[in-house]
Amino acid sequence: MGGLARRVSYIKAFKQRSNLEVPTLFVDAGNLFSDDRAIGDQLSAELMTKNKWVVKEYGNFHHDAANIAYADLPYLGELLKKDGYDKRVEEYPFIERLVSANIQPVDDQRRAPAPYVIREITLKRGAPGQKIRVGIVGFTEAKQLSMVDKQTTYGGFRIGDIFEAARKVLPELKQKTDFIVALAYVPQDQAQRLASENPEIDTIIGARQLNSLEEPQHFNRATIAYAYNQTKYLGEMRVYVKGDGTIENQVNRYVALDSSIPDDLVALEAVTTAHNEFTSEQNKAANTQFTGGGTAALENAALSPFVGGATCAGCHVAEEQIWSKTRHAHAMATLENKNQQFDNECIRCHVVGFEKGGFQSLITTPQFANVQCENCHGPGREHASNPGKPYGQVRTPAACVQCHAPPNDPDFDFAIYWPKIRHGSKEPIASAKAP
Repeated sequence: MGGLARRVSYIKAFKQRSNLEVPTLFVDAGNLFSDDRAIGDQLSAELMTKNKWVVKEYGNFHHDAANIAYADLPYLGELLKKDGYDKRVEEYPFIERLVSANIQPVDDQRRAPAPYVIREITLKRGAPGQKIRVGIVGFTEAKQLSMVDKQTTYGGFRIGDIFEAARKVLPELKQKTDFIVALAYVPQDQAQRLASENPEIDTIIGARQLNSLEEPQHFNRATIAYAYNQTKYLGEMRVYVKGDGTIENQVNRYVALDSSIPDDLVALEAVTTAHNEFTSEQNKAANTQFTGGGTAALENAALSPFVGGATCAGCHVAEEQIWSKTRHAHAMATLENKNQQFDNECIRCHVVGFEKGGFQSLITTPQFANVQCENCHGPGREHASNPGKPYGQVRTPAACVQCHAPPNDPDFDFAIYWPKIRHGSKEPIASAKAP
């Protein structure tokens, strides 16, 4: 639910500024649910809780449609089980706005998602009562296992060929609508091919962990723009319509969801409640992990390429004293204050070696919490065992902006912040000009 409170706030403000004369559609290009740390197709209790809140609040705040990406399938498998389906839809009506044209269940225990939804909008500035029917269709690539191998069955669903599915569904959808939006969780080359081979498409909103703010692309009649990963930016595609209802132009821009946009208070309350609930589940899981595998956690730490700042401080006393007075030394507390200490996307910049053999959790590997020596200088176990070997040169500010980048840290200025953490007698290696 990252950025939800600011997204809702911006959209409400946009509608007010336009005096409600500009109809809007609110869509998600895919990967809205989490399968992080899932075991096979099985989701943990905390992931089930997190995903439940996503589908609930997407409905409460009137998202028009969301594409299903492959990472969404384990939770989708729960939502689309035939047993109890009507009751779930009654509780979470947004289930029926989750779309995919190339996903089918592998058995008869689950329903197939809708390939598309159609939204009808009234043009306030056109002829009286003039309406446009907008078809929103979804596509996803299969889960990438290696450079050449893909997992085409996941979460109880089979992921079919995108282009074959498009050839089947788009002519049908064209007969029912005036404008087609394709939500595509695919690489850029496949989004371009989708546009080139299917003249029915007017707009493609692509997404696949992309952080591009480039101008839209144009292939065939389609305009292609990309959603920014983690909802750090809200993409805003403005479609200009002629008096006869045909499309004159499409203009895309990105709105930074930073502190300049206030949180919508109703949405913020929902986000806060959700965070508290799944953080509680995550705490339970972390405690269970420690109780059941504490010895294994210690053994894994001993094999880690990282050693932690306490080991570094044995020789580098002066440097440790400088570090201890910086905000890096309390980086995890920043997340704990926001109930984000279990959010994988946030954790990686606040701990040592996340997903690289270092930090696992605050309970099992607390020695790797916070931004420490090895975040900048690299894994230190080999250096600790052989201190005479050259080690630890830091390229700045390139190393810094891996985390201190907008919109995570829009006010970061290397020239201002570097003196606050600088230590040691050697200068770092400059690899780029300060921003």
